Amino acid sequence: MLPPPAILVAMESDTSPSIVSFVIRFVMAETLPAQEAQPSYRGFIRHIQSNEELAFSVWKDAVDFIERYVPLRDNPGL
Repeated sequence: MLPPPAILVAMESDTSPSIVSFVIRFVMAETLPAQEAQPSYRGFIRHIQSNEELAFSVWKDAVDFIERYVPLRDNPGL
């Protein structure tokens, strides 16, 4: 016999952690132009669960991509 649906929902929310995984790859420029103060880079970020990938050259684009899956702004310590 199964528990009532309300108990099943409570059990799922109490015991099921939400896991979100990403792989981030950076590609650094081999030579720097004399006028650049910081090394130039580009990167790729992949959301593992959906296999969706984004190419970026500005870190904010990678953070925006992550925020589609993880509410970073709700965690002020991050």
